Amino acid sequence: MKPKLNINEDFICRLWEGGDAYYSGLVTDSGEDVEVLEHGARNYDSGPDYKNAKIRIGDKVFTGDIEVHRDFKNWAEHNHPKDRRYNQVILHVVMWDSVDRTPPKLRIKRELPSVILSNHLNSSIHNIWQDIISNPSGKFRLPCYEHNLSADNETIINTLSRLSTERLQLKVNRIKNRIQELGSSNNRESFPVNKTVWEQALYEFIFEALGFSKNKEQMMKLASTVTLKLLGKFAGNDIAKIQALLYGAAGFFFDIRSKDDYIDFVKEYWRSHENKLNLNRLQRSQWNFFGQRPQNYPTLRIAYGSQIIYRLLYDNFLKNLINLIGEGSSKKLFTGLSELFSPQKDKYWQNHYDLGKLSKNQNKLGGKQRITDIIINVVIPFARLYGETFNKKNIAQNTLNLYNELKIKPDNKIVRLMDTQLIKGREITINTPANEQAVIQLYNFYCTREKCGKCEIGKSVLNNKGYDYKIIYY
Repeated sequence: MKPKLNINEDFICRLWEGGDAYYSGLVTDSGEDVEVLEHGARNYDSGPDYKNAKIRIGDKVFTGDIEVHRDFKNWAEHNHPKDRRYNQVILHVVMWDSVDRTPPKLRIKRELPSVILSNHLNSSIHNIWQDIISNPSGKFRLPCYEHNLSADNETIINTLSRLSTERLQLKVNRIKNRIQELGSSNNRESFPVNKTVWEQALYEFIFEALGFSKNKEQMMKLASTVTLKLLGKFAGNDIAKIQALLYGAAGFFFDIRSKDDYIDFVKEYWRSHENKLNLNRLQRSQWNFFGQRPQNYPTLRIAYGSQIIYRLLYDNFLKNLINLIGEGSSKKLFTGLSELFSPQKDKYWQNHYDLGKLSKNQNKLGGKQRITDIIINVVIPFARLYGETFNKKNIAQNTLNLYNELKIKPDNKIVRLMDTQLIKGREITINTPANEQAVIQLYNFYCTREKCGKCEIGKSVLNNKGYDYKIIYY
């Protein structure tokens, strides 16, 4: 039985509402197939969690209410068997399985079917949690929302400064740990300095960034499986061959029926090399396409990534990157880095969003915002680590200057939420990578983890108010 993480019912409700993006193949605890026709309307008053849902169980369609719990025992613990408001419940949705699967009963003695969500998740609960906290709904409220107007600007500025450093160091440490893993077979005592190890790590973290929130893990796994060494050996300096090996290892050729010259080439090239490579390939079903704009499909992200791979292998990409950072001021440096990551036109992928599927409009493989995100989330911590490792003080300092000084216009839900519920028109602006990363760190590691007592802002405004720090995930 899977371990029960300490997650609340509001999180489970967000998961339930996410539908196919988070789970599939639902069955009841007795083995009947379940199809969700309508998830229902969220009920924020007393009574069942969802009203007017429509569910097919087996060959019958039911209309009524849905109740959500962590596990089976909560039904009785919450005294629902005696509450007539729950008489219209048609399905009991629980997150975790239980040793005791006593069927929930209504006041009218009818037994309810139950669905165990954790048995049907499309990806790990960690990935789903990351996706949900990265996409807060309009009803999310910070624990200190009703009180933080009283927080002084100095406390907020100092907190953001500390958290921007904390987040940067977290990213540096992740890259450092991965480089140590990659180089461990060569030298177990000293930190790896081999160029190929650093290039492989850079490749992996760029691919992770290209995965957005829904395909980060898959992109990282793909890059760590189809290594630069393998690509250099089996694909040569041909981007179409690089793409063939990537799409094949990603599982995108399975059961594909579309045909065109490009598909014929990449499929055949993959099949002629598949046995030689002997890779543990992914399945297409592991990738998240649902709920994404075609422009963000992993097929297009991989097409762009193949160009970065080519530059790493044949155009001295790492050397050019480090040289740029060693020379430029923040504004000049950002311009140079943006040009370094600028995509070339791809005859096939500028007109297709998936294999055999034409785009309505021409695609740009790497947009300005995505390149900016890669610079902030990958290049800055990577170069910071490089400067520290090789005692290149100018690189370490220029990286920090870029982090603190570059003017950006962040566009993500977390920044908008924090700007609305914390900054609120103060003389503080979230317009640098440092401030952007600081509010993300605050939200991810404090606000959504009930750590108000470890946050200077929370301590300054919530002390002695008897506040229970309840996190609202809606």
